[in-house]
Amino acid sequence: MKTNLLSLLVLACSLTAATSSFAAGAKSYKNVAAAKAPAKTINASEDIDSLGGNQELLEMAEKIKSTSRARIVQERIVERRNTLEFGLSYGSAFGGDSYIKTQALGAQVDYHITPRWSLGARYYDFGNSLTAEGQRIYDDAKATYAAGGRALSVDMDFPLNSAIAVVNWYPIYGKTSFLDMGVTQFDLYLLAGGGNITLTSGNTSVMTAGLGVGIWASSHISARAEVRYQKYQDQLITGSRNLDVVTGSLGLGWIL
Repeated sequence: MKTNLLSLLVLACSLTAATSSFAAGAKSYKNVAAAKAPAKTINASEDIDSLGGNQELLEMAEKIKSTSRARIVQERIVERRNTLEFGLSYGSAFGGDSYIKTQALGAQVDYHITPRWSLGARYYDFGNSLTAEGQRIYDDAKATYAAGGRALSVDMDFPLNSAIAVVNWYPIYGKTSFLDMGVTQFDLYLLAGGGNITLTSGNTSVMTAGLGVGIWASSHISARAEVRYQKYQDQLITGSRNLDVVTGSLGLGWIL
């Protein structure tokens, strides 16, 4: 009996010593593993990307982006719906009679039905002078006449004024910033129309078509640049002839 009790006591002491040794070894292993493990690094891009996990921040960012897009691309600075625009312009004609050069001072009014469509009426007063070739022929004729000879001149029929009605279509719209001074709205447009032109020989019809750019600098100030093709007939001693004339003009306007 005493022998069995002694044997159990020795076995218990052995188990206790073994358990303590195992626990100390495990603790020592954890310390060594922790010492050998690399330090955790912070990835900036992953940190930023993790913001998407925050639903409130994500919704806020989407709202800001949507508002910015609507303000820059979609909204017009100048609302030209049911508005009147008055303007003055100055331009020159290219082509037509090779002996005459023509400048035009114009006045116009445009009624903007929508930002895409407008109706306009335009009046032009023309100033005419001889080209280099026309002046040469005139000087030769004058010198011949002064010398007692028979002077010959070229028959010319030049424009005095015209009034036309046009339809404008604005298919292309955009915005630009000049030297960061502010945002300027512009439209590229096409136009077509017709009316009457007064020549030295009398009145005749005129047809026109062209393209231009309208710049709406503010809610009241506008600027335009246009290139137009005009077709009409003039009258010479030898009969009528068709003239194909290209005109270019620059103008400033006031929007009501």
